[in-house]
Amino acid sequence: MQIHNKIFAKADVIVTPTTGMTAYSISKNALKTGELDYVNGGTIIRYQIAGNFLGLPAITVPVGYDKAGLPIGLQFIGKPWSEPTLMHLAFAMQALCIADYRKPKVFYDILGKK
Repeated sequence: MQIHNKIFAKADVIVTPTTGMTAYSISKNALKTGELDYVNGGTIIRYQIAGNFLGLPAITVPVGYDKAGLPIGLQFIGKPWSEPTLMHLAFAMQALCIADYRKPKVFYDILGKK
């Protein structure tokens, strides 16, 4: 927390990628029983760990796609009680990026809205 407090003394928000990599392929064996891939799993959650352990508010917004068409997100991590600032930033970033949003190749409409 001391490291984050030093950063927050100079900045209102920490900006990171949402994940350390885009999604990787799931092996066929994992479809039945699940998968625990420590290497890829650690890379995926790399930027979320500190905020979660320290109880800092954070929000993520999709901002683009990699070469394979997989989504890339941007995460904003704030000081304690800075949720309104994070919501404003996320709204502004989404407004800038929304024109490029695409429906995923595999999409389940759980709300029944097309």
